[in-house]
Amino acid sequence: MILKVSNLEKIYKGKISFKALENINMEVSEGEFVAIMGPSGSGKSTFLNTISTIDKPTAGSVLIAGKNPYEMNAKQLSTFRRKELGFVFQQFNLINTLTVGENIILPLTLDKADVKTMKTKLEEISELLGLSDLLHKRTYEISGGQAQRVAIARAVINEPSILLADEPTGNLDSKAAKDVMKLFKKLNEAMHVTIIMVTHDPNIASYSDKTYIIKDGNIYQEIINRNDNKNYRREILNTMSLLGGDDIDII
Repeated sequence: MILKVSNLEKIYKGKISFKALENINMEVSEGEFVAIMGPSGSGKSTFLNTISTIDKPTAGSVLIAGKNPYEMNAKQLSTFRRKELGFVFQQFNLINTLTVGENIILPLTLDKADVKTMKTKLEEISELLGLSDLLHKRTYEISGGQAQRVAIARAVINEPSILLADEPTGNLDSKAAKDVMKLFKKLNEAMHVTIIMVTHDPNIASYSDKTYIIKDGNIYQEIINRNDNKNYRREILNTMSLLGGDDIDII
């Protein structure tokens, strides 16, 4: 079990306290591709933040590869995050002063990996993701779809336990979005990368093995892809429509 979430709760305290998550339980096995969906304000991004160590839960536990990151000190957490978690966001967060190749190997540079290891891993991941011809380009010389591919390569070059993606296609046109999702599938199938992805788009969610729908801070429904992509997508669409289709949005 690569991720185990038990009785997770998140309360934002203020003049009026707001319970964003309540009694969330979830288990994700190694190599699974999981999508998280829900109407605007449902708690899906809060949930991703709690499992990505960005936002500490109020109650309950998060175990990643058998370890609780919230029991670590700052230095341990920083190392854990770099080694165990890969992040892909709607914004590509690339460094403009670096080349594409330098951006991709940044996690290895921070880990003080040797030059031979960096070169080998860069060749492997850039070939897998179709980036070999772009390595010497600057980030402003490539398209949005290519930039997201670079961000994905950087996120997985360290071979993290989990790849966490928050609206990874939100800034892309439909063709680039489809290309990025094909890459996610490729990583999932070829490298057995475990992926947990928040999205507001049922078409994007349908690339996953399983979709959890969150409503009012609770898991409302679990939908499993039983090797029937068309039916899986329809089930996601129907559930989201039932919850208020026109309000489906990014939070």
